[in-house]
Amino acid sequence: MRKKIVVVNTILIAFLLFLTSSNFRIASAQEIKLPEIKKEILDNGLKVIVIEHHELPVVAFRLVLKSGSAYDPAGKAGLADLTAGLLRKGTKTKDATQISEAIDFVGGSLDAGADWDATFATCRVLNKYFDTGLDLLTDIILNPTFKEDEIERLRRQTLAGIMQQKDDPGSVAEENFRKFVFGEHPYGQPREGTEESVSGITREDIVNFHKTYYVPNNAILAVVGDVKTADVLKKVKSKFGSWEKREFATPNFVQPPQIKGHQILLVDKPDLTQSYVKIGHFGIDRKSPDYFPVRVMNYILGGGGFASRLMDEVRAKRGLTYDIGCNFDSYKLKGAFEVSTYTRIDSTLGAIQAVLDQIKRIRTEKVSQKELSETQSFYDGYFPLQFETPEQIATQILNVEIYDLGEDYIKNFRKNISAVTADDILRVAQKYLDPDNIKLVVVSKAEEVKPKLESLGEVEVTSFLK
Repeated sequence: MRKKIVVVNTILIAFLLFLTSSNFRIASAQEIKLPEIKKEILDNGLKVIVIEHHELPVVAFRLVLKSGSAYDPAGKAGLADLTAGLLRKGTKTKDATQISEAIDFVGGSLDAGADWDATFATCRVLNKYFDTGLDLLTDIILNPTFKEDEIERLRRQTLAGIMQQKDDPGSVAEENFRKFVFGEHPYGQPREGTEESVSGITREDIVNFHKTYYVPNNAILAVVGDVKTADVLKKVKSKFGSWEKREFATPNFVQPPQIKGHQILLVDKPDLTQSYVKIGHFGIDRKSPDYFPVRVMNYILGGGGFASRLMDEVRAKRGLTYDIGCNFDSYKLKGAFEVSTYTRIDSTLGAIQAVLDQIKRIRTEKVSQKELSETQSFYDGYFPLQFETPEQIATQILNVEIYDLGEDYIKNFRKNISAVTADDILRVAQKYLDPDNIKLVVVSKAEEVKPKLESLGEVEVTSFLK
């Protein structure tokens, strides 16, 4: 189930800042040098990426289909997630139990899921079980049976999770915020779906989604580990070469309505003693030329845990919250900028005003050289940690492919972070942050909070259980 984390683990941040501010700087500043990346596109359109990584006797497979939850049809939110969840639940040759036993027998892992922009299937095995891993991965992608009993079982589990989230004010705030900002756009629906949408998904919907988007010309397979490239390509061609290529259409996405003024949604839960707050508006898409200055700016504003301004001002100085952070989505389409926090009911307005003040501040004053240097040092140490295992390498390489970030993206990541200036941050803050035209979602005790929120703008009240 979706549970968004908006504040980076503070212990990790402290550790990395230590590493990058001392004798470890020389080591961390070295270029990330990946092994040679071999790419080949099969006749059916499947792109295969092989990286020989011989440090451990393991191999990681990661197959990505470039269609995720954003491709869910109207009224069918949760379809991509449900389809991916069923891949391991039975194929033409194995039932769910046999699949689990086969991967457990070799001490490996096999999983599948969907995010907004892609569906993925992963497998990790010791290199001596390469054939077993590839066989299982191929089988669940090409031959799922989508049995009715497995569909109903997963549907019940999904609905139970959705119901459980309804008891969590933070999850309710998140779901209402996405819907409030994006409306009928796919990003306005939860990836796992709603009670209504999940209940209405049929086996035919699942089969059609699989038939439409699970095609080789929409897929990329990365194989990373203790392997030989020639052997991998030969075996992958043998297994996936007969996968039938089919053309498919990209959905037309509804454009979200523009935000004008302070638009406030108050979700009433009378028994609460705290308010759960989401503040934000549209952000950027993943390929934005301003991605790097926006990322640095976001870290300084609220993405850097205790190193951020929001944490320092709203938590440390004013004592209005225990936790606060902000985030810019990184999706193919323009995502959201979002600030998340919770506070005492009597300090709800004060916390919101403090957030808006910090957004205004970063739009009008240049960040300090200390803030900028510490942020750049963090990323200088953090980014190499994303390439320690075959699975991480496969994930990073595929992200470059999914978002078409360019061959030099990984090599130049830290260089691009280091090139960001205080002037760049001021420019992107003025361009992408707009505290005068923003949406606020507050889950709280409406009777006490509504009169205070009305000083910010018109307040729409809805029920917590609606």
